[in-house]
Amino acid sequence: MKEQLINDVLLRMQEVINREQLRVLEQVLLAVMYTVDVVRMETGLSTELDDNEYILDTIKLNMKKRDLSNKTIDQYMRASRMFLDVVHKNLRNVVPTDIEYYLNEFSRGKLKSNSPQSINNERQFLSSVFTWLRRCNFITSNPVENVAKKKVPRKPIDFLQGIEVEELRTACDQDTVKGKRERAVLEFLLSTGARVGEVPDIKIADIDFVSGSLMIYGHKDREYREVYLNDAARVHIKRYLDSRQDDSPYLFVTLRKPAAPIHESAYRDLLQDIKAKAELRRRVYPHLMRKTMASSLRQHGASLDDIADILGHANIKVTRDYYAAQAPGQLRHVHKSCIA
Repeated sequence: MKEQLINDVLLRMQEVINREQLRVLEQVLLAVMYTVDVVRMETGLSTELDDNEYILDTIKLNMKKRDLSNKTIDQYMRASRMFLDVVHKNLRNVVPTDIEYYLNEFSRGKLKSNSPQSINNERQFLSSVFTWLRRCNFITSNPVENVAKKKVPRKPIDFLQGIEVEELRTACDQDTVKGKRERAVLEFLLSTGARVGEVPDIKIADIDFVSGSLMIYGHKDREYREVYLNDAARVHIKRYLDSRQDDSPYLFVTLRKPAAPIHESAYRDLLQDIKAKAELRRRVYPHLMRKTMASSLRQHGASLDDIADILGHANIKVTRDYYAAQAPGQLRHVHKSCIA
């Protein structure tokens, strides 16, 4: 009851104070009310209320207090509401069979059936939501834990071959500002392996052009890490910067005035334009540059630990399974070298 009262106060205050102030207010309330017993006033009503909205508001507030990104919170809230649209039940009373039923419905999809990996992703979102319900004392156990994941066959890691990289480079017109920007973005992504969501916030002043290093902020893990520009990236970034006529502090900006940082989604369009000019008959997307860089590092002898650090992965298994591909014949060469 005491925790619910504190949550009620915090919910009412979240629109007028920031996250840090919310945390301070929570600590003050906990201290002031530590020796106080809180009892709900009895009324003549005995109606059981469906408080799903209150539950979602409460866990959302606690996610904000723990500094989860807005993108992550939105994903969790989306999964929660989709679940409730199918399973009309109070979140306190959800059991594993409810989760299984929802995931079966989700697998069919509205427009097309969802893949086993998409189903596992949705399962993970729900598991995180119910973990927060448990942390906030709405439930005592997570019903998703008793629902098995779908078996997903692991696909070969997708990365660009050397000739494909050169075709993309050649497609960037070096006689125009647009083309110089395309080449600079391409070289930056191939050299740093940055996530596309990490790029818009980068400023020119962040780069040490002598060493080729810069610190970027990872919104996904909420940590800074150092990444590196090779010679090609430095050369083409400088050419692009020299061609600009604006005073924006950001590294990559729009062509239209006033110059503004390129939005995350615009990088996908930019790479699609390069692909079209290069006439490549394959998918080209920002994350492909990250996988290409990681695979190149591995094929040149870098350890998985080092590659994981450069990519900002906490789990080396993710690096090995989804990013850093071995060169064709690499295992055959190892076997031939070591087994007589």
